[in-house]
Amino acid sequence: MAIWKPLIIALAVGMVLSGAAPAAWAQGQGPSGAPAQNRPIEPQEFLRLAYSSATLQGQAAKLAASRETRPEVRSFAASAADFRFGLLQRLEALARERSLPLPSVKEFEHQVVIENLEPLDYLALSRRYAEIQVQALGQEIGIYQAASRSPSTEIKTFAEQVLPELQRQQEGAQKMYEAVRP
Repeated sequence: MAIWKPLIIALAVGMVLSGAAPAAWAQGQGPSGAPAQNRPIEPQEFLRLAYSSATLQGQAAKLAASRETRPEVRSFAASAADFRFGLLQRLEALARERSLPLPSVKEFEHQVVIENLEPLDYLALSRRYAEIQVQALGQEIGIYQAASRSPSTEIKTFAEQVLPELQRQQEGAQKMYEAVRP
């Protein structure tokens, strides 16, 4: 749990500073954990959150794939980097089609996560990357689930197409985490 605390704090601070929707909101829960109204996520908000999450995970995957890490981590990270590259292209195309802006700078919490990964090596990097992937994919799935309830047909369709891919990524991340956890 001690390893998760800096990431959770960084994500919480970043979410507050950026105005991002917390994972509980994306999963249809209010701040108390009680069910909230399933407020649809606006297309611009979805694109901002989805793009930022994909960017973070793509950068983390490139870092883990390029360093000396456990074989299961390096394999997952290489595959995840390819997946993220493709997803980012798809998000960029969606934004262009809808004439919506994408973030030009990294979300604060994402920059902190990458900066904290950079000095790590081998087992520490392997474990930290696996933890980040499990947590980030859970949050990202919540964002896409909220988008799948969007009144915007394009956003809803996009989210419904990507959700199974994210769930497969999550299964792979969980297996990777199980292989390297302490």
